[in-house]
Amino acid sequence: MRLLIPALLALTFVGCSCQRHAGDTDAATTPAAAAPAAADHAAEPSQAELRAAATAKKRNEATSDAVDTLHRYLQLIGSGDGEAAAKYWGYQRAPRGNEESDLRTLKNLRAFRIENETPEPLDQEPVPELLRIPVELRATLESGESRRYKGWYRLRRNQVEQRWELTGVSMATPLQ
Repeated sequence: MRLLIPALLALTFVGCSCQRHAGDTDAATTPAAAAPAAADHAAEPSQAELRAAATAKKRNEATSDAVDTLHRYLQLIGSGDGEAAAKYWGYQRAPRGNEESDLRTLKNLRAFRIENETPEPLDQEPVPELLRIPVELRATLESGESRRYKGWYRLRRNQVEQRWELTGVSMATPLQ
């Protein structure tokens, strides 16, 4: 934008003349025709900007996919389908006893609310391969009892299957 203003000012002085000659009609239109071309060239993003935008798009897609995977997993836990939920874990591992507090033992849920914060990359890659997603869960049982859980889930991108897998968890019931 800053380069465009001096270029337009220069074109107005170069294209301006006090006298017009009969054969100068093409010369008078040439600078005016060049101005939109210069404006189009200045508006085009550079290769570095295009690469940065593509990387940012891939990063956003990757984190969005990871959050979607976590939400699908937690919905299966909330519905009581622990066997289907176990398929979301990497390394053929399921969470140990108290890692998820008592989430897997909850029965007869009336409501299950999932709120996550912004995923935190655990590596230095432009598009993260390891993420930690802070989560707060609220479960309401049919009896009306309400429980809250707070913690995080760690996910990694499985390069072979091109999907996110859970690799770690730390969930607890906060003291009130």
